Amino acid sequence: MTRNIKNLLQIDKNEVLRYLQYKNQNLNDNIKEEIDKCINRTKEIINPRYICRTYSIEKQDINNNKIVHLKDSNIKFESDDIYILFDKCDECILISATLGLEIEKEIRKLTYTNLSKGLIVDACATTAIEEVCDIVQYNIEKELLKENKSITMRYSPGYGDLSIEKNIDIINVLNSQKEIGLTVTDSGIMIPRKSVVALIGVSKKGIKREKKSCDNCSNKHNCKYKREAKICGN
Repeated sequence: MTRNIKNLLQIDKNEVLRYLQYKNQNLNDNIKEEIDKCINRTKEIINPRYICRTYSIEKQDINNNKIVHLKDSNIKFESDDIYILFDKCDECILISATLGLEIEKEIRKLTYTNLSKGLIVDACATTAIEEVCDIVQYNIEKELLKENKSITMRYSPGYGDLSIEKNIDIINVLNSQKEIGLTVTDSGIMIPRKSVVALIGVSKKGIKREKKSCDNCSNKHNCKYKREAKICGN
């Protein structure tokens, strides 16, 4: 399915600053005003779209090789992380989402004409696509609660031990190119770049969903975007 959720996006300034690698520095009024303008500009340009689909899953542990297979598809996740995440799950939801090509063109143009502004818009777009996924995940969780089901946090190829090349399989099975204009290179890089592919486990057993955070990320010790205390008050 696809849905226009553009009007729901806030583009949190603190998240924008995090992607710009600010670490509690003082910001002058000019910088704050420029960020506000870039946030508004990003909201104008983006065209957020997404698609998701639910699959039953089958888990296998063959000679300590952990595999999660999506039934009625050719997708297998050979990943300890996914096997553990889906421990109590019997379904998996695949999601692909994108902001569209226009924001890519804007960032590319600003790279040549106003680099600092281009970096800010890039951070705004990164924040926006994460917010899109948060909204999609919230809506999924709200609907599944009506069926007394629970979900895990979302997990994307490229995290932990799940290869980024799995983006290819997921985008293909969701027919994302036709549905939302999202393609992927042979190495797993998505086009448009401001896009996300993710999977979420679904359980009927009332699992407690672990919130995705820097604390439970396997890359937390060397990530330059690690969340610090709140950066600004507006």
